Amino acid sequence: LSLVVQAVTGVALMSAYADGGTSLAPDSDYMSATLASQIVAISGLGTFNRVDLGKKLAGKAAGVSASIGDAAESLSGRASPKDLETMFQLIHLEFTGARLDTAAFQAFQAQAASYLANRGASPDEVFADTVQVTMAQHDFRDRPLTAQTFAEVNPHRALDFFRDRFAGAGGFTFVFVGNVNLDTLKALSERYLATLPPGHPETWRMVSRGPPTGVVDRVVHKGVEPKANTVIMFTGPARYTPQNRFDMRALSDLFQIEVDRTLREELGGTYSPGVNGGNAKVPREEYTLVVQYESAPAHVDTLSKTVFALIDSLRTQGPSAADLEKVREQLRREHQVEVRQNAYWVGNIAARLHYGEDPAGLDSTYTAMTDALTDVQLQAAAQRYFNTGNYAKFVLLPDAKKP
Repeated sequence: LSLVVQAVTGVALMSAYADGGTSLAPDSDYMSATLASQIVAISGLGTFNRVDLGKKLAGKAAGVSASIGDAAESLSGRASPKDLETMFQLIHLEFTGARLDTAAFQAFQAQAASYLANRGASPDEVFADTVQVTMAQHDFRDRPLTAQTFAEVNPHRALDFFRDRFAGAGGFTFVFVGNVNLDTLKALSERYLATLPPGHPETWRMVSRGPPTGVVDRVVHKGVEPKANTVIMFTGPARYTPQNRFDMRALSDLFQIEVDRTLREELGGTYSPGVNGGNAKVPREEYTLVVQYESAPAHVDTLSKTVFALIDSLRTQGPSAADLEKVREQLRREHQVEVRQNAYWVGNIAARLHYGEDPAGLDSTYTAMTDALTDVQLQAAAQRYFNTGNYAKFVLLPDAKKP
């Protein structure tokens, strides 16, 4: 399937995807599979190593990169109108010319060893690892990257897995967005895509446990700097629909306004609090809503209580009329910027096609949802997504044992 959308900029963007991903790798090959696209990327393509490929592409405004996620493999690319054929040639090579450069892998291995040797001394890394393994319920595939887990990487198995995931284009959907000639695009697709091996569509496997349920509270003591980091994560099931995704975005914008005003401006307790929410379709339909901020260690409890007081107020009373209008205006401004970007169109069209939704809802339908947003709707979203019976709170504090 190829879908073309004319856009205002001169750069053409491409996105392609197929189901499968690292979920199809056995546990014994998981580390090799998860780094497969990086190992292939540093090795070059076809008869060219990475350096020679760079020389070959000198002066060309075109590039393609491959990636393998948990449940899908994908390609992304960009090209100027005059270098569109070069992008298609690179797409073809990703499917047919994956290679292994052992010297490049050894250099990558040495760089990783240097990084991993010091990683355990970083408070932020240790804290991030705690969040990761706790939210994954200590799943085998969500182990932190360490010297021990990196030692499981076999570059030859990585190459084999990459070739398997990109063995054919039969299960791929390609999306192109840009100011390009449709006849040219069709001819290039026939030459470089239709001639790829057919392959066969596959689907991903359920291999993860999902986040924990109930209330989780973890404190990590690491480092000597007098600072704290707090992360509060709300998770739970939620249908992956355009309306639910819109409600989550609106709620995230609203709560960002509230924590900025209260935690930063009124209390002066943190410089840059962040609120980020999102909905996922695979491997399960669920949401994640995160509130994060840094502060002085002495302010951790006060700020945490304030965050939950704001949540309680939003759940019981809803937003003020002024905040509701701020959210509407912010959503409008964000969307006005988004629709001018080819990246918005290629990413969202691909996502909607991937999950069986109508791409036509990306503009006028979104605008209608913004205009129709109400305080009752935001209050209901807060009651659903800020589930105070199902969240995990993580706090990073200095090591009390050190001066």
